[in-house]
Amino acid sequence: MAEATAETPTFDRAADTANLKSVGKLHFVMGMGALTLWGAADAWAVQTDWGLAWAAAMANAVIATYVLTGILHEWGHYAGARLSGSLAPARPEPVNYFFMFDFSFKENDTRQFVWMSLGGILVPWLMVLGTLWAIPIDNPSRALLLAGLVTRAVQVSLFEVPVTMRASQGGDPRKELGAQLKAGFTTSRNISLAVGALVWLAA
Repeated sequence: MAEATAETPTFDRAADTANLKSVGKLHFVMGMGALTLWGAADAWAVQTDWGLAWAAAMANAVIATYVLTGILHEWGHYAGARLSGSLAPARPEPVNYFFMFDFSFKENDTRQFVWMSLGGILVPWLMVLGTLWAIPIDNPSRALLLAGLVTRAVQVSLFEVPVTMRASQGGDPRKELGAQLKAGFTTSRNISLAVGALVWLAA
């Protein structure tokens, strides 16, 4: 989820547009680089059936999953925030390569928080569906890519859906998010890893 702040941000539309373009360029390069490296390694493995090639394909599947889900999850949050009319200025540089905008609890209401959250929850599942549609899951590397995407989607849902539901039912978004960070991260991670392992074995 985007880094949330309690302070009131100063919104400069021209600066926001420039920051958004800068972050977008970085994320595009990161995403295309990760996807291309995995695709090349997967093709190498299929063509040669070498053990080294399969190891590279599997490793790059994990990297591609991490990079692509990290980027698109945050863009989902950003899209949800902006569609709700939220004041959510883009950062000049993303934090940890991914967190790309600020969300002020003071300036935005619960409805806007819920919209922001739903954007980040929905996008990982759209990635799973898109992968199933676009890529034949017929080798270990592709199965691992799918499993990684499912893992991320499950983790996001387990962590963020309870926060979103409690906020929509009248809870304070900032307090609900803080409580979930303390109590829910490890559980959601462990369950999602187990689900991802099952998906990989099944696929």
